[in-house]
Parts: sequence; C-alpha cells; structure tokens
Amino acid sequence: MSFRILKMYSVVLAFALLLMIVFVVLEKQNSVFVIDKSSGLSAKTVHLLQQIKQQKPVKFTIFSRENSVIATKIKSFLLPYKKVNKFMLIEFLDPSQHPSEVKENSITMQGEMVLSYQDGSQLKRINITELSESAISNALLRLQNQSDEWVVFAERYGMKTIGDESDTGLSQLLIHLKKSGFNIARMPLDKSLVLPDNVKLLVLANPVDVLKSPLVEYLIGLMESGVSILWFDDINSNQVQLELALGVFSGNEIIISEGKDSSYLSDFPIHAITENFNQPIFIAQAKEIVLDDATPFISAQNNTTIAVAQQLPNSRLVVVGDSDFISNQYLNSVANKSMIDRIVDWLLYHDNRINIPVQINKNTQLVLSQTQLVVLSVVFLLLIPLIILSIAIYVWRKNRAQS
Repeated sequence: MSFRILKMYSVVLAFALLLMIVFVVLEKQNSVFVIDKSSGLSAKTVHLLQQIKQQKPVKFTIFSRENSVIATKIKSFLLPYKKVNKFMLIEFLDPSQHPSEVKENSITMQGEMVLSYQDGSQLKRINITELSESAISNALLRLQNQSDEWVVFAERYGMKTIGDESDTGLSQLLIHLKKSGFNIARMPLDKSLVLPDNVKLLVLANPVDVLKSPLVEYLIGLMESGVSILWFDDINSNQVQLELALGVFSGNEIIISEGKDSSYLSDFPIHAITENFNQPIFIAQAKEIVLDDATPFISAQNNTTIAVAQQLPNSRLVVVGDSDFISNQYLNSVANKSMIDRIVDWLLYHDNRINIPVQINKNTQLVLSQTQLVVLSVVFLLLIPLIILSIAIYVWRKNRAQS
C-alpha cells in the first residue's frame, strides 16, 4: 500500500513540475529582460582605451581568488578591454591573504576592483563595484582626468552629515564617493567662510533649520561665482526663503509605495544625468519639486517630479525631494549609488561621461508578471496541496472500508 501511495505522490509531483516548466516556457516571452546583443565595446570606450594606450598603462587589481567563479566572470568581462589595450594589467588578490590591502583600499565585497596606474606614479585609485561597461569606462575617465576639484558637504542647520554612521547618516556615501575618485570635504555652513577656488560643488543634505536671508544670499553668491549646488530638500524641510531665491516650488509629499518591494523607479525623463540609465532606484517617499526652466530627471509613477536639474550661467543646480535614498540605510539599494554618481558628475561638468546601458544576461534574471505569480501561487499553494489531501482522504477511506 505504501508503495502505491508513493507512486501516486510521484505522479502528482511530476505532473506539477511539468506544468510549471510548460507555463514558464510559454510565458517567458513576457518576462522582463534587458539584453545587449552586441558582444563588443562601444565606440566611445574603444576610443578611450586607445587614448590610454598612448599614455601610462593601467592596472586592475581584483580582490578575489583567481580560480573563483567571480574571478572567471570578471576575466571574461575584461577580455574585450584587454584586446583593445594589451598593455592593461589584470591581477588578483585573495582578500583572506592580503588583509592590509583590503583595509587600505576599503574593500567591502568579493570581486571589487581597484583601478590605478601600473607605475604607481599617482596615488589616486578608483574602486569599481559594478561589472558594467559604463562603470569601468567612467572609472578610466576619472583616473585619466585627475583634477583638484572638490565636493564639499555643508553642515549645521540640522543637515545630515557624512560623519554619521547611523541609518540616517551619510557615512557610506562618503566612502562610496571617495572610492569613486571624488575629492570630498565638509565644512560648517557659514556666510563668513570663503571657499577655495577648487571647491566646485556644495551639497546641502536636507537642512531642517531655516536658512535665513543672509545665508541664502551667500549661497546665491557662490552659485554666481561658479559653485554648483546639490540640494536634498526632504519632506520634513521648509526652506521658504531658499525656495523663493532659487524659484523652487515644493509640492505635497509623494508616497511612492506602501511596500518596500515595489518602491522602485525605473522610468526616467530624458536628461544627460539619466542618459541610457536602465537600472531601478529605490525611493519610498519624497516631496514634489517644481522649478521653472529646469529639467526633471526623476519622476514618480504619476508623473510628479521628484528631482530637477537646472543649467545656470556660471554653475549648475540639482534639487531632489528626498534624502533617504542616499542615506546609509538605502544607499546600497539597487542602483542608488549609480544615480548619485551621475548627479555629481553632471554638477561637476563631467560632460564626457560614458553612459552605456548595463547589460543583463538573458538567463540570469527573470521578472514574473502579476498573472504568472498568481498562477504559480495557485498551482503550488492551492492545487497541489488539494490533490495530495484528496489522495490522503481516498486512501484513508479505502483502508477504513477494508477494515
């Protein structure tokens, strides 16, 4: 009897498995894939590699065991770069065997790459944590075009700080920007301070306390002198005077989603910041931002604007209606890091940035539609248990009748 029951169970499970395979195959064409069918590099990247070939040779130091799966994937990805620039050096370091190098380069993940010049003539290094053509090409650009421009985070007035390691702080943003090759500093926001000429970007990370007229005039003067400003104007901020001076209108709070799993934005308005940006970012809630003569580059699903960019005569301005997406809690969510890199690059006039869509291999990511999820849930959570329960009841009743 037990053999018969086992046989019936096997038939049911095999049928369910076959049903799932057929369903996925038939519906797979409706799944969301991002595929780049070309196996080569973009013309911009090839040109950049040929330029670098004429200069100092570069080195990729990859923190992973050379025989690991990650190392194999990275080697394969870098092969086209090596073909264009044969002088490029690729070396692997086992993190467990080189703890001092891990600490020195602030390595946080297996497979993280550090880009530098082979001769070590310049101390600057660029960390790469995303295996994409865009990330590698822009790291090469930053290494090649080293400058003494600085990004300064303003403090006081209730602003979030890059020294704060709590969930709401920005310490992880500081680490990320420095690893990406940006020069970062911080200073108290004070109208009596004279910024050095090499300060090109001032970040206002959600000032909560009111910025009064003298300080607002100081900020306007900085912009007129060539300092760009990145202002995170969160839902708990009420900077009326600064808004009036910049022509910003703050709208109502926007709830992107009640649930974290669907609080992602992936369709972006056309702008240099979002050029070929095909990755989602996570923003749970934000404030609507409206600015005349500015271009939106982040919008919610209902087309309300969350972030705008404006070109001024001597500088650039970006206003974002949320600061949580760059906080320690959410910075590592999906492509939030990539978005902040693009924003900073644009504000620093890095208009030679190479923006290439991130390649997602066809059989590594499957996003099911709502219909697919419902069908699979019904099959595995309802249909199969009911079939098994029916078999059990049938066997029980049969045994009872025989006894």
